[in-house]
Amino acid sequence: MTSFVTLIEVLVHPLREGRPELAEEYHSILLQSPALTAIPLDEGIAAEAAGLRARHNLRTPDAIQLATAIRSGASWFLTNDAELANVSEIQVLVLKQLPSDKSRGSG
Repeated sequence: MTSFVTLIEVLVHPLREGRPELAEEYHSILLQSPALTAIPLDEGIAAEAAGLRARHNLRTPDAIQLATAIRSGASWFLTNDAELANVSEIQVLVLKQLPSDKSRGSG
């Protein structure tokens, strides 16, 4: 699952580059994939995000993303941002810190 903030974030680059067809492809992947559910922002997520911002000094988009995961019952939150690992309300997995196939001895 993800929040609609992800849609905002992934569409910016192709739109900025004048590639509306790529933006539409990303849009379709995010909103029509059976493996991914986009969760709209609601009052509960907004309140959770405000609490996360207050406790962890997060930027609003990060707080919304984390609050969406928490309120939706996610087991963990996957990110590239190592600073979010300090959030204790949900297990945060940082991509750069995950073991790769090479480190596990395969490949």
